[in-house]
Amino acid sequence: MVPQSPTGIEPIPSIEGRPVYTASGNRLGEAVDLCVDLDDDRVTALLVSVEDPPEGMEVGPRGVRVPFRSVRGMADIIVLTGDPGIEAAD
Repeated sequence: MVPQSPTGIEPIPSIEGRPVYTASGNRLGEAVDLCVDLDDDRVTALLVSVEDPPEGMEVGPRGVRVPFRSVRGMADIIVLTGDPGIEAAD
C-alpha cells in the first residue's frame, strides 16, 4: 500500500531501471528518472539511459529526454508512442 500525503497526491513509484521500448518493440534503454513541473504539478518528461543509440540520435550526459505525452504505458516495462520526440538530456 502506498502512503497518501496530506495533500491527497500519491507519490510517484520508482521507475529507475525499468526497460523502455518504442512502439515498434525496439528497446531504447532504461528509465532513469521523471522530470516534474512543480508549478503545474505534472510530469513533463521521462529520462532514459540509452545503451546503443540509433544513428543520428543525440544522447546527452543524462541520456535522452522523452516528453511524457509520448509514454503510452508504464508497468514492469515502459512503452512509448510511435514518434516520441526524443531529445538529448543535459
